Amino acid sequence: MPQGMGMSVAHMRESVSSKQADADAELAVAASSRALSRALRAGARAPLFTLTDVNGRKVVLEELLHAGPVVLHFFRGPWCSFGEKGLAELAAIYQKVAELGASAVAIAPPCKAPAQSIPMPMRELLDIDMKVARAYGLAFDLPAALRPKYEALGYVPPPKGRAGTWLVPLPATYLLDSDGIVALAFIDVDYRRHVDPGSLLTALRALRDRHESPRRAARL
Repeated sequence: MPQGMGMSVAHMRESVSSKQADADAELAVAASSRALSRALRAGARAPLFTLTDVNGRKVVLEELLHAGPVVLHFFRGPWCSFGEKGLAELAAIYQKVAELGASAVAIAPPCKAPAQSIPMPMRELLDIDMKVARAYGLAFDLPAALRPKYEALGYVPPPKGRAGTWLVPLPATYLLDSDGIVALAFIDVDYRRHVDPGSLLTALRALRDRHESPRRAARL
């Protein structure tokens, strides 16, 4: 086969693959859109929880809040390249998050795909039955046509749930004030988009300034 024709076939295959990926994404977006109205919003009180991290240690949200604001990052797990990208973006600003007096944790259901080879600065929590994702209104039923593809990538649906359902988490990032109230909520049905790190840091600075203003006034 001539070289030019071989390249053309390769490009055609890449184009077909890209179109299929876009079609799969749109199908998932349509399904998750129906769950969007249930997602926790800014101004609401965040449900408390206790989860275990990937090293088997318990993490209690109430204890984290006693120390200051908390960033909760719900992602789809290491099987999803888009989820891994969003996690890496959060990891890149983790030091700045800590300097602003906050902590951050990542929450995902378990999966068969290998975890990040690079250690993450934030703790990664396992929401095995997606109880926390459901409490935050972030669980939706994946269309049957996509289930074999997700399984092939390493996703493991929660073992508990209604018969015939196949729950997947809706990615979201929350900033909780130390009183447990949601100060910022980023939820996008398109899992290819993530919270803007700059916007998250701006919201954290606003929280810090709001808490420091009464202290300054008291010292005057």
